[in-house]
Amino acid sequence: MATHWTYADFREEDDLAQGDILWPTDELRAILKEVHPHFLDAKYIAFLLTTQSCDIVRRKGECNSRYLNLAVIRGLEDVLHDILSHECECVGQGIYTQESKFKAKQLLNRVFNQNEQALGLFYLHQDGDAGIAVASVSLLRVSVTLRVEHYDVLRRSRRGRLAPEFRGKLGWLVGNLYSRIGTKDWMETEELQSQLERLLDEALTDRDSKSPKWVKSSWIRAARENGVDLLQLPRDQFLAEIARYKPPTAKEATTQSVLSVIKEALPELSEEQLNRFRKRLQNDQTFAQAVRSAKTE
Repeated sequence: MATHWTYADFREEDDLAQGDILWPTDELRAILKEVHPHFLDAKYIAFLLTTQSCDIVRRKGECNSRYLNLAVIRGLEDVLHDILSHECECVGQGIYTQESKFKAKQLLNRVFNQNEQALGLFYLHQDGDAGIAVASVSLLRVSVTLRVEHYDVLRRSRRGRLAPEFRGKLGWLVGNLYSRIGTKDWMETEELQSQLERLLDEALTDRDSKSPKWVKSSWIRAARENGVDLLQLPRDQFLAEIARYKPPTAKEATTQSVLSVIKEALPELSEEQLNRFRKRLQNDQTFAQAVRSAKTE
C-alpha cells in the first residue's frame, strides 16, 4: 500500500489510467526492443503513462485511443546536474557558483511542488510500494508511443498509480494548459515545509562525487585571472586548483592593510612583532565585527 500522498492504490484488474507507473518488465522490454530499443537503456528506471484516462478506459473490451504514450522516469540524482544547468552558473564538472545556489533551491522547489512547466518535469517521491525506489522525475518531453495492442502487457507492468488530483496535474502539465490544478504540496503545513527544506538540502548538499559542488564566484575569477582553464579540469583537480588562487577573506585583507599601515608608521618593528599584531587582530571580536559591518554597508 502506497504511503505518500502522491499515490493511490489500485487493483490488478483495473484498467490503465493516466499516471500509472510501469516497470520495464521482460514483456515490456521485449516490445521496446522491437519498436524503440533506445528505451531499453538502464537509466530509464520506469515509465509514466501520460495518455488521458478517458481515452484508455476500456468499454466493451476496447478503448478510444489507438496509441499509449509513456514518458520516461529517471532517478533525480542522475539528472540533477542537467536540471541545475538551466538556472545555475556551471564552472566545472558538477561545480557551480555559490551565488547561484538560491536559484537552484527555487528551481527544485518548483519541481517538488509539480510547478515546473518549462522543463517538463513531474516529481515522483520515493515510495517503494508505488514502484518508485528512489526520488525520481518523469521527463515528460522524453517519451515512447506504443500501440493499443500492448495494453495488457502495460497493465501487467504496472507497479504504481498517481492519486486522482495528481493525475489531473500531470494531464495539465502534459497538455500545457493555462490553468492550475489544485494539488496538495509541500507548503501546506509547517511540518511539510520542514520536510521540503530537508529535501532541498539533501538534493543540493555536497555529499559525494555525483553531488553538486558550490564555490564562490570570487574564487573562480581569481583562478581565471591567473590563466587557469577551469572547464578543462576534472572535478578533483578543479577544486584543488581554485584553492590555490582563492582570494583572501575580507578579514584577512583588512588585517593585511592594517599591518601595512603599522609597518609604514613604525618601520623598526620586527616580523615577530608584526605577527603578534596579526594574531591579536585575528582573535579580536570587535575587529571582526567591524569588518562584517563594513561588508554589509
